[in-house]
Amino acid sequence: MAANLVHEGQQLARKVLFYQSILAAIIALLFTIIIGKNSGISASYGGLIAIVPQFIFAYFAFKYGGARQNKLVVQSFNKGSKIKFILTIVLFALAYRWPSLNIMALMVAYIAVLIGQWPIMILVGRVKQSS
Repeated sequence: MAANLVHEGQQLARKVLFYQSILAAIIALLFTIIIGKNSGISASYGGLIAIVPQFIFAYFAFKYGGARQNKLVVQSFNKGSKIKFILTIVLFALAYRWPSLNIMALMVAYIAVLIGQWPIMILVGRVKQSS
């Protein structure tokens, strides 16, 4: 049963990351079309800054499962949270070093992808329940 819960969590994380990636690509494409190439690249960075740490966190969050491995689950979850936080800071610092950065495009994409995870989880969960 624990393995099944871990597998379900991994599947949900994969789907959410997939749809977040699509959302980030759409936002970057819109910025490229409407404002220009540098804005599109900046929006891509914003999407990546949201997705890459989320991927790392998901890996650690669903690494272990079950009551017998409770301590490992908590340790792995905490480790994933810390790495996600630090990686987000590092990626923002790297992005801000780019001289042609459009901060608005970067932040719009970052925030949209982060906020987008919640409706995506709800929609993906509903699809699973109805099937």
